[in-house]
Amino acid sequence: MNPSAQRLLKTLAYVVVALATGYFVLELVRRFGEIPPIPWNLDTAAIAAVSCLAGVLIVLLIGLMWTLLLRDQGVQMPLFKALQIVAISQIGKYLPGNVGHFAGRAVLARQAGIPLGVTASTLLIETAWTLAIGAGFAVAALALFVDAATARSLPSVGWAELGLLTAGLLVLPWLGIKTVNRFAPGLSRRVGGGKLVTAPRLRTAVLVAGLMVVCFFVLGGVVALHARGLFGVASAPWVTITVLFTSAWLVGYVVPGAPGGIGVREAMMVLVLTPVVGAGPAIGLGVTVRLATLAGDGLAFLLGVWSQRHG
Repeated sequence: MNPSAQRLLKTLAYVVVALATGYFVLELVRRFGEIPPIPWNLDTAAIAAVSCLAGVLIVLLIGLMWTLLLRDQGVQMPLFKALQIVAISQIGKYLPGNVGHFAGRAVLARQAGIPLGVTASTLLIETAWTLAIGAGFAVAALALFVDAATARSLPSVGWAELGLLTAGLLVLPWLGIKTVNRFAPGLSRRVGGGKLVTAPRLRTAVLVAGLMVVCFFVLGGVVALHARGLFGVASAPWVTITVLFTSAWLVGYVVPGAPGGIGVREAMMVLVLTPVVGAGPAIGLGVTVRLATLAGDGLAFLLGVWSQRHG
């Protein structure tokens, strides 16, 4: 891509981030009175603690996924070391550009003796599975609104429907890597540091995809918990909330320039969650879920640094 095209895309990305953030802030100010007051008590403190620990759990699951992918690339890294690297590097996603966590993991992995090409390959595979599964959830979210012209009769997505939708996506990135290696070997070698990207074994692919689905449901569980426990939403179906939130998360993930998807994710949460929980709670969830994920990533970072210094 030539420099002028890169500058144009970068500018467009920042415009999208600015517009999304502006929309969320405007909605927050305009509908502030509609946000249910949060009851400050022991239950609230427990919800905050569980939400923070859920963020740490997600970081640990990412570390486990990375370990599995590294093994298929011929690298045997101790699980504890992989968890440590991911815990420290993950905080980098909040740096401008939304790629700091990838760069940080590559640097720390290089210091641990892992070739850059191997790390790049695992990050490519991990990202491909994340996008594929996130896209499956997003398709499910879109299906929720096909017949919901007024957002008053939102259907529910069950386990069976979601399972059928995502089952086919679990192997798509695996097939994609095979296709790129066969028909675009030059691109594959460029990403893989001079070697073809090694596609993970099918067993590993299914395990990694399954762990990613677990990550999304943990996040969805946090959103549903906040909706019920903090904002008094009587009905917040876990599966439906997970599907809708994941679609918002995916948009924040793919828009470059939004650190951690800040602004973009919150704006999308207002759009997709309002039909389920109402406008006020949806706006409130944008704030509380962001604080929870920040706290979880921050705690994971501190634990990673501490373990590095005392390990």
